[in-house]
Amino acid sequence: MILRLFFISILAVLPVLSHAQLGGRTGYSFLEVPVAARQAAVGGYNVSIRDKDVAMGYSNPALLNDTISKTVSFTYQPFYADIKKSTLFGAYGLKDNKGVISGGVNYFNYGSINQTDANGNETGAVFHPVEYALVLGYARGMGPFSMGANAKYVHSSIETYNAAAVMVDFGVLYKHPKQQLTVGLVFKNVGFNVNNYVKGQAVNLPFDIQLGASYKPDHMPVRLSLTTHHLYKFDVVYNDPAINVKVNLDGTVTPIETTFGDKLMRHFVIGGEFLFTKNFHARFGYNFLMRRELRLQDRSATAGMTWGFMLRVKKFDIGYTRAYYSIKGGTSYFTLGININEWMKK
Repeated sequence: MILRLFFISILAVLPVLSHAQLGGRTGYSFLEVPVAARQAAVGGYNVSIRDKDVAMGYSNPALLNDTISKTVSFTYQPFYADIKKSTLFGAYGLKDNKGVISGGVNYFNYGSINQTDANGNETGAVFHPVEYALVLGYARGMGPFSMGANAKYVHSSIETYNAAAVMVDFGVLYKHPKQQLTVGLVFKNVGFNVNNYVKGQAVNLPFDIQLGASYKPDHMPVRLSLTTHHLYKFDVVYNDPAINVKVNLDGTVTPIETTFGDKLMRHFVIGGEFLFTKNFHARFGYNFLMRRELRLQDRSATAGMTWGFMLRVKKFDIGYTRAYYSIKGGTSYFTLGININEWMKK
């Protein structure tokens, strides 16, 4: 009954969300950047890995479970230029199996920017753009299913312009009763604007629908994941009119059409983890959309590829990821995970 009400409520708001737009054409795009090393390592999108990682609850709130009670995850990411990102998440299991609650903050600091006038001349003033999201989550299991929701207050400040919104993520997870197979579905960033940068000009929210599955074969130290994103719209291609054209002999230009297969594959992300020991995991990811959108016209290099690892040292889980967003190089994620229960044991 609860699952039925969940899907009915989602279907009711889909017509309103059909006008949502893709990254680069929305506000609050920092919400789509991975919040922790693990999420980044497996391709940037994952809604189905269910274990003791509290940060995965940001991707899909239904991934929150009793095993992450009293765990904390902190991530620091020195992004490009002077941009820095940091996140902090924690969870607590309620008594009598009444679910798990979580809370956290996702903070993006764009550094210092010199102010210029309309002609590009510096005025001598400096401003410091920041964006953040305060997150409160809840999830509860019902047999092989789990359901959860994240409520987010999102704020953006750029010079004297401010915007704010309230958003909710709805997630559901199916866990196979016998095999190590999980399937997750999440509707992300459903909400409304509280305040806009310019009065009367609403900020587009980065709505998304994501579906994915993770599977670990018995007696094999590997977990594979396949995730799809932007399922509400098939064609997510951005064709740059200055690049994606063919110059004819007569000097005219003809747009280069994107094939059906290319459009389809841009929705997919492949991720994997090699579970060598309980103290060391290696991770990798391949994001087709990122690979196609961030490549140069004549080469792709490592754009869209990610790798990382988890190393457990005493009672700390240390995660590191290197994510490549262009041929110029990548950016690193550093995550520190702590289980408070282990520190409280005598």
